[in-house]
Amino acid sequence: MDEASPNAIPAAVNRNDTGGGMNIKNKILLSSFLMMLLSLIALLVVGGFVIRSFASAFADDSVNIVNKNAFAVEDQLASFNAAGEGWESLDDILSQYRYELFVIRNNEVVFPKSDQVPKEITNFLSTGNWMEEPRTINIAGITIVGTREGDYTIAAIHGKQAGVANIHRNIELILKSFIIIGIAAMAIILLISQVFTNWLIKRIMRPINALTAGANRIVQGNLSEPVIYKGKDELTAVISTFNQMQTYLLEERKRNASFEKARTDMIAGISHDLRTPLTSVKGYIKGLRDGVASTPEKQEQYLSIAYNKASEMDALLQKLFYFSKLETGNLPLVLNNDDLGQFVRKYVAQNQAELSQRKATVNVDRAELGHVVSMDTEQMNRVLTNLIDNSIKYARAETLNLNLYVWRDKENVHLSVSDNGQGVPEEQLANLFVQFWRGDESRGNRDGGGGSGLGLNIVKHIVEAHGGTVSARNENGLVVDVALPAGKEG
Repeated sequence: MDEASPNAIPAAVNRNDTGGGMNIKNKILLSSFLMMLLSLIALLVVGGFVIRSFASAFADDSVNIVNKNAFAVEDQLASFNAAGEGWESLDDILSQYRYELFVIRNNEVVFPKSDQVPKEITNFLSTGNWMEEPRTINIAGITIVGTREGDYTIAAIHGKQAGVANIHRNIELILKSFIIIGIAAMAIILLISQVFTNWLIKRIMRPINALTAGANRIVQGNLSEPVIYKGKDELTAVISTFNQMQTYLLEERKRNASFEKARTDMIAGISHDLRTPLTSVKGYIKGLRDGVASTPEKQEQYLSIAYNKASEMDALLQKLFYFSKLETGNLPLVLNNDDLGQFVRKYVAQNQAELSQRKATVNVDRAELGHVVSMDTEQMNRVLTNLIDNSIKYARAETLNLNLYVWRDKENVHLSVSDNGQGVPEEQLANLFVQFWRGDESRGNRDGGGGSGLGLNIVKHIVEAHGGTVSARNENGLVVDVALPAGKEG
């Protein structure tokens, strides 16, 4: 498993933070408002233009000009004696001027017959405020000359048919104007709606198309070209996160390529490490078969060397198997509260003979007691073994001295393993715990065994599984510091 990557995707920015720009919701509301406002303005403009165009038709001269015979008709009515009731003779006289006679008495038609008189004329004459002398009025092209004598209301009307035609004509003009205004308004509203809708769609689809193009580039393996969008709306945050994801994928690709190269190098190195002891085992077994080892002492020596070489191969394979279990998460921890100082002292006591055989002197005088941590003793045993093995293999000291310290700093208990070797170049310290990394490319170390680049990486995995950290520094040799959370003393 990899360490916590510094290239991990940062927390996504607030989706509601548009950097002071207009978000999509406001764009839609503004677009709708402008569309309605412009549509109403267009409706008013078109309506005013159409009404102005038809104004001349409404202002027909025939509507407002009194008939030329009106004054002669006034004289006839003024000289007529209503008491004689000679309505037929008066009608004959008025007909010469193209006027029709209508007589009303007490709201009842006297002349002509009531079924020949339209109701609107009867109502008009019955409610008219007629004076004693004749008066003339014009209504919608109809000239009316009327007077009142006693109970009689006498009216001579010219242009009744023309007036009705004018009224119908005006109604038709009004209807036509409203139809034209309506059709023009609908056409303009549809046009404005299409314009604003297309504008809004382009604004919304611009970042979406950019994201689609970016996704297609990723599918094609191009992770180096970011999505460029200069808007300030909700999609700005989405595109920013997309670019961060793309950057993360690019860095992960580089890391994976680096790991693949490291794995390839590791396989080559392990093949070399296995080939050497395997060749030795085969050589000594062949010597036994061929009778080269003719004495019991010689045979025992050959068998001992072959066994040790086979043990080296077994240790290397066990390390690979253990690393595989770590990466797949199949290595559970059994945590118990134990004294780390006591654990270190016990480990050294149990392995003192082997460490002496490997020409390593271990000092545990400063492995203080009374520092309880929650740990899996079996896994911590592997941590200590790998740290000591690393110093033995790579310290390059004539006489190797190892110092094991256990001490507490606030909330952590520290285990430091230091040696008196040559240390590690400063530029390589950062890679010390990276899997498959081997700084000693020559593989020439004091005990002849090769390194797989897994030992310190396994240490890092186990320590982090305990909730701790591991670091390294140069200080008169290499110092590896393991920090574990302090536990409660029982």
